[in-house]
Amino acid sequence: MGPDFQILGGPRDGTYAELVAVPAANVFPRPSRLSWDEAAALPLAGLTAYRALFSRGGLRAGETVLVLGAGSGVSTFAVQLATQAGARVLVTSSSAEKIAHALELGAESGVDYSTEDWVAWVKEHGGADLVIDSVGSTWPQSLDCLRPGGRLVVFGATGGTEATLAVRPLYSGQLSLLGTMMGSAADFAGLLGAVERGSWRPVIDSVRPLAEAASALETMEAGAHFGKLVLSCG
Repeated sequence: MGPDFQILGGPRDGTYAELVAVPAANVFPRPSRLSWDEAAALPLAGLTAYRALFSRGGLRAGETVLVLGAGSGVSTFAVQLATQAGARVLVTSSSAEKIAHALELGAESGVDYSTEDWVAWVKEHGGADLVIDSVGSTWPQSLDCLRPGGRLVVFGATGGTEATLAVRPLYSGQLSLLGTMMGSAADFAGLLGAVERGSWRPVIDSVRPLAEAASALETMEAGAHFGKLVLSCG
């Protein structure tokens, strides 16, 4: 990411529009097996998940990955991409329904963090080689879930912008704390390759007209969605 790197929609406005001008180099053919709505749901969240899992997280077949917050757009992609790669997937959520949906996407098991000690639960299930954390305030707990030599990949701060870490367990456990954000052109090519090789599809919570963008945001803020919310100009 160079000094001029930006994401369309943050900080630059433009995604809630009928027409958007972008550099031609940033435009790719729609994957043939995806609908237009599914293709619209793919790029940012799918790219974020792909880079977190593979480019930064180095996920390999046979490893265990813990995905925090089953139900978000990124987490639904992470579960499916990790499963396709031959990994064992565990998830957390405060909703039994969302955990059940994550199991349908390929997760092996899930824990309700609002009623259970989710760190103890993960350890009882053998610990994780990789944790994908978009919460922020949960970094200490996520690190505690890792096996020796494990990796914690972080992006976002939905649960808070500060975390206090214990230093000794980080270095004595040979753990890695890795930041990530969206992805590169090479990451996107890798994501499109995963789409072509797989049979999974982007999970869409709902498709709404552009005029209902505000209500879609309210749904996101309430955490009532599972997967991506798509705005349609049709």
